[in-house]
Amino acid sequence: MTQESKLLIVAGVILLALLGAISVASPRPAMGVPAAEANADSGSPSQGMASERGGPLVVELFTSQGCSSCPPADRLLSRLAEEVEGGEIIPLAFHVDYWNYIGWQDPFSSKDWSRRQQNYAAALGATRIYTPQLVVAGGADCVGSDADEVERLIAAAKRRGQRGAVEVALESQGQPASWQARLAAKFDGEGPLDLMLAIVENDLVTEVSRGENARRTLHNDFVVRRLEKVATVVDGRAGWHSGPRSLELEAGWKPGKLRVVAFLQDPGDLSIHGAASEPL
Repeated sequence: MTQESKLLIVAGVILLALLGAISVASPRPAMGVPAAEANADSGSPSQGMASERGGPLVVELFTSQGCSSCPPADRLLSRLAEEVEGGEIIPLAFHVDYWNYIGWQDPFSSKDWSRRQQNYAAALGATRIYTPQLVVAGGADCVGSDADEVERLIAAAKRRGQRGAVEVALESQGQPASWQARLAAKFDGEGPLDLMLAIVENDLVTEVSRGENARRTLHNDFVVRRLEKVATVVDGRAGWHSGPRSLELEAGWKPGKLRVVAFLQDPGDLSIHGAASEPL
């Protein structure tokens, strides 16, 4: 063996030793497990509650019965809930009021829902509001009838996961319109987060006589009937839970078509970090 060959072998052995040292000094999480999840400590909110990384995503649609572009988005929102198993998505439909002046008064519209959409525009850095607009987990938006983009945003939000978990337990008081709710919430990281409570109604049918959708029969699901802030949770690791909380249902709401939704929302950037839903 020549002197040159011996030197090459020695150099190769040294290189392999260095690579082995680097591999030992730089361990990585198992394949497919994000680093943040692999390093999570035993105090994760997932203990005793739904997994914060795999919990359901809140998907909000800002829509109006006075907008001719909205019915396809309304139908897509309904299909999302039908096609996703295991409660992976919680749809909410907020009917805005700024279309009402055109000729049709949307019976489910509210200026509060228009204001909520304006708040999202400010948080997302948008210069305008529009319908149909869909917001995923409070952090990204797209045209609500664009099925491909909606699917992309939902997939991206699932990959990011969520750092909070929410529970909803409902109890009937013996009458169709008399219910009590118990709520619980936990989250990792810094707070505060607002615990929001919504009541939504499905299978609503409206005969529209005027406006852009005149002479059409519209079907709406997940229509937000009420939204309120229940509490501001400061210490997410300690968590928060409520005692029995009466749910006031208005006349005309059909208990068999109602759901109660609770979710944690950052009051600053409006991102959503955990949610749960139960039918009445």
